[in-house]
Amino acid sequence: MKLPIYLDYSATTPVDPRVAQKMIRSSPSSSATRRAARMRSAGSRRAVEEARAHVAALINAHPKEIVWTSGATEGNNLAIKGAAQFYKTKGKHLITQRTEHKRCSTRSAS
Repeated sequence: MKLPIYLDYSATTPVDPRVAQKMIRSSPSSSATRRAARMRSAGSRRAVEEARAHVAALINAHPKEIVWTSGATEGNNLAIKGAAQFYKTKGKHLITQRTEHKRCSTRSAS
């Protein structure tokens, strides 16, 4: 029996143990008081901003240029909308091809 080859590593990437530790420390506890939850939320926000600054430094970018998305569809939509906004003076059309991510061609058609 031939098994299919699955090439979407992004969907199945294991979480680095160092990242998991930071996430666990930032996760809200279900038994937390409101004040404790707010404090933990502020800590989570700081952790996200530290990560943003770290990634920006790695690629020689400004932290405001780093945008986190929940996945491919959101990232693709953001890129399409950004390109459309940037080139709006050139016309109101987008060209895609069959090899695009499915959500790109669906999104650009709407």
